[in-house]
Formats: sequence, structure tokens, C-alpha cells
Amino acid sequence: MKLSKLASLLCLFCSTSLAQAADLPASADELSVYAGKYPFDVVDGFSFFEHPKVIAAIDAAAGPGTADWIEDLDVGTPIKLQEDGLIAAVCEAHNCGGNNAAVAVSASGRLIALCLFSKSGDVGMVAGQVHWIGLNLDRYVEPPEDGGGCPRDADEFLEAYTRVIH
Repeated sequence: MKLSKLASLLCLFCSTSLAQAADLPASADELSVYAGKYPFDVVDGFSFFEHPKVIAAIDAAAGPGTADWIEDLDVGTPIKLQEDGLIAAVCEAHNCGGNNAAVAVSASGRLIALCLFSKSGDVGMVAGQVHWIGLNLDRYVEPPEDGGGCPRDADEFLEAYTRVIH
């Protein structure tokens, strides 16, 4: 009996995974080409934040215009690939502590998590609060004591995201 339940669960998992895989285009891993590059490096005609999949993921989660706001932040660290997620962090030149963002997007273009921070409340954010958005996540938190808002690199992103979801 236990073996048949296990087999049924395995079949259910496999068929669901195959159905999801069938929905993905052949170039589902195309965003992984940005790993190691700066967010503003152009690859195949697009910088990371100009890529249609990244724009769609960010704007669907945070509202229209959010991807444009992030793309206008012009200082960034190299994009890091962690498992299937690409993590990019950016900030406004000469005002990194005032306007910044960090995003984790799967190689296929699905949003994993997004962090937004604006001291002045740009794009409808609560001024001075860190806004975390993701699957079943839409939360404002106080910025870190040392200031700055969103994480500035992949390691900080993973630590901060873990704290927010727990």
C-alpha cells in the first residue's frame, strides 16, 4: 500500500514537471547568459533589465513602470547565478543608499524575489521602507540599521530574503 502511494506521488510529480517543461520555450535558459556580466552589459541586444522576460516578471509582480525605474538605476554588481536563479543588484549613482533594488529571476524568466527601496517613495513604494515581493510575499520591512535598503550582492540577497520569509 505504501509503495503504491509513493509510486502515485512520483507519477503525479513527473507528469506535472513534464507538463511545465512542455510550456517552456526551447531557449528557456537564455537568461543564464547574463551570469557574470553587469546588469547593464548588452547581450543579444538587451541589457539584463531591458530583457522582455525580466521586464515582464518585474512589472507583473510590482506594477507597470517598476522595471523602467530599476533599469534607470545605473550602478550594479555582476549578476550571479545561484542554482537556477540569477541575482542582480543595482542602485542610483551617487545615491546608492537612497534608491536601490535587487532581484532574483529564474533562468527561464520567472520572478523568485524582488527587493525595492526608495527613500522618497518612487514608483508607489512606501518611502524609507524595504519592499520585498515574491510568490506569496508582499511585505514592507525596516531597512537594515546600517542603511541602504536592498542587498548589494547575491550573498546579502540570500541572507536578507531568508530573514524576510521566516
